[in-house]
Amino acid sequence: MTNVTIFSSGIKNIDSIEYEVVERKGIGHPDTICDAIAEGISRNFSQYALKEWGVILRHMLDKIALQGGASRVTFGGGRMINPAKLFLNCRFTREVAGKKIPYLEIARKVIKEELSKAVPAFDSERWLKIVNNIHFSQGPGVVYKADDTVNERQFFFSAPKVSFLQYHSNGLRSNDTSTAVGYAPLSTLEKVVLATEDMLNGKGFKKKHPFVGSDIKIMGVRAGRLIKLTCCVPLISVHVRSEKEYHAQLLFLQEEIQRVLHDRFSKCTFQVSVNTRDNPDRSDLYLTLTGSAIESGDEGVVGRGNRIRGVIPFTRRMSMEASCGKNPVYHVGKVYTALSTLIAQKIYDTLEYENYVYISSQIGMPLVVPWCIGIDLCDARYSVSDKHIIQRIVDEHVSSPDVVTQRIIRNEIQLY
Repeated sequence: MTNVTIFSSGIKNIDSIEYEVVERKGIGHPDTICDAIAEGISRNFSQYALKEWGVILRHMLDKIALQGGASRVTFGGGRMINPAKLFLNCRFTREVAGKKIPYLEIARKVIKEELSKAVPAFDSERWLKIVNNIHFSQGPGVVYKADDTVNERQFFFSAPKVSFLQYHSNGLRSNDTSTAVGYAPLSTLEKVVLATEDMLNGKGFKKKHPFVGSDIKIMGVRAGRLIKLTCCVPLISVHVRSEKEYHAQLLFLQEEIQRVLHDRFSKCTFQVSVNTRDNPDRSDLYLTLTGSAIESGDEGVVGRGNRIRGVIPFTRRMSMEASCGKNPVYHVGKVYTALSTLIAQKIYDTLEYENYVYISSQIGMPLVVPWCIGIDLCDARYSVSDKHIIQRIVDEHVSSPDVVTQRIIRNEIQLY
């Protein structure tokens, strides 16, 4: 039985607090692109290794970064001047028993696919340079003895023999001392922010309104039942022929967002602002060639964007780990982040208690034995029976971290 501390901090349920702030970085935001690429490469590399050897090989991809290029934008068109750069700051297992692993080919394929989905107008063949910073250092812990012998860590990113694959599961031990936080349910404001970006970046909406880019950022603030949204929405220059047309399209977006949100969240009042930084007198407008600021110098890094619930919930307790690209077998910043969220949602679905789940790991200890687990049932007045139910939920989830791993590599759990 997992040792769990169940308590009630007395904090109000999220929808009942007077003030809440939530942010969402859209699919074309440089940080979100980096998360998607890192996670996509991890999934594909894991699936390749499972198919070849039945084992997920060691890899670490959570430091991938993107440096924006340069573009010249005009009404009705424009051109790229300098390419963007994608820095593969990561580690892979490079070979097994003499067989080379096509990790770079896997990475390139995912990069092209993810950029095509996130920023369809961005031509990655011409406008992206991939900087190969891949290395194979095994990390601290390799201490050579007088006879030059050493431990198995030297084989962490290269397995000269198939028998060495046993080291790639890390013995299902935690790779780090860390803490993950999950919560449930989503707040109304979180749903509003997610719904807004989902609408603007939806395929149907884009088909009708191709002038809308994907590097959308939404900040939502709720004071009581009043929700204020600031939406930064890039317009694509080939579909905008003049400044007058640009402003007409912004007005349409503002009114459309307000209308859709009012229909879906009728108990709330909305104030929507779009592209508030625009300064027409200086020809400073959020007009882009491709629909994303990766064309014009903006940078992205894994872990700086949305958390596992798809938003950055400033007024919540939340995980700060950069989960995307981490090894899905034993990296607790990934496994426990997913696990804490699954447990929180299950508790809410079963008992309808808003809750936060904290899971702390101790480096080197088994994944199935978290160092500490705390569950805050907020302001709930829970019973002994409720505690038994929660204990069963925790035991069920914690005892099978491999189930979480499989769900992650099948893309059933969205981490960003």
